[in-house]
Amino acid sequence: MSESQGLKSVAVVEQAWCRARHIVLAGLFALAMAGPVLAQDYPNHPIRLIVPFPVGGSSDAIGRMLADRLSPLLKQPIVVENKAGAGGMIGTDAVAKAAPDGYSLVLVDVFHSSTPVYTRKMPYDAVKDFTPIALVARSPAFLVASPAFEAKTAREVIAYAKANPNKLTMAIAGTGSVVVDLFRARSGLQFVYVPYKGSSPAIQDLMGGQVNVFITTMASAGAHVKAGRLRVLAATGSRRNPDFPDVPTFAEVGIAGMDYEQWFGVLGPANLPKPVVERLSAAITQVMKAPEVRERLAAMALEPGAAAPEEMKRKLEDDVARWQKLARELDLKPLD
Repeated sequence: MSESQGLKSVAVVEQAWCRARHIVLAGLFALAMAGPVLAQDYPNHPIRLIVPFPVGGSSDAIGRMLADRLSPLLKQPIVVENKAGAGGMIGTDAVAKAAPDGYSLVLVDVFHSSTPVYTRKMPYDAVKDFTPIALVARSPAFLVASPAFEAKTAREVIAYAKANPNKLTMAIAGTGSVVVDLFRARSGLQFVYVPYKGSSPAIQDLMGGQVNVFITTMASAGAHVKAGRLRVLAATGSRRNPDFPDVPTFAEVGIAGMDYEQWFGVLGPANLPKPVVERLSAAITQVMKAPEVRERLAAMALEPGAAAPEEMKRKLEDDVARWQKLARELDLKPLD
């Protein structure tokens, strides 16, 4: 190769390198600008909010309330889709595998953090496969009973279970329940677990007398308690709930360590763009500040959560670690 040919080859290589560099820089610039553009454009078509439990339960009620009030703020329909099954995993998995564009969201509850304890082959990672968006609401859990059940107080339930091992029937929503396992461990009682696809069918059977007791939220049971179709006997937490001042804590009836909190939050698929997360979080924050929303939550013994994504992330990660620790303590095994 002559010197002139060599110089031409070098020049060609340099030109190709320059073109490649420009393409890369243009791509990086486009990525940098995508966030603001996406934030301005989002949302431009309907958003799907999956509730991974049946119609009529607490998650369904909160999801529909949230959707109704988010829609005018985001100027797009929020379509609630009940996609129940496998303790919430079917609907949640649909969002885990959805495009990370902000148009597929899921309303999860505390069971999202505990399901890995009971399921050997999870279709998703409860933390890594999701983007935290907002912690919507939180509340204690309540022990509720069928009016037909002979035990009329929490102490009577405990006495009945002690006198009749494995005769007391306890409903659970999903494949397993950490609050029920916590109750079993702290009380030392022996009883029969009766699993349901969600809180709504569990409550229907509870009211019908097919099952004796259920530990759930007032979001699910409150209307039935007020109507006299269910009795509330005890609550988790370190102090009595101000909305139910006559209901003792579990500690007051002799079962210490029932420091359990129910919560509801919104997640999206992993890698949601930050501007989309901020847009959704800001809208949910606005919804949760509305007096009528706070009043409706209070009626269900729920208090608004901190809608910031960081709060949802912290709550999710802390609870996943906590339930794994409980599983080791109690030697809980997957149910599948």
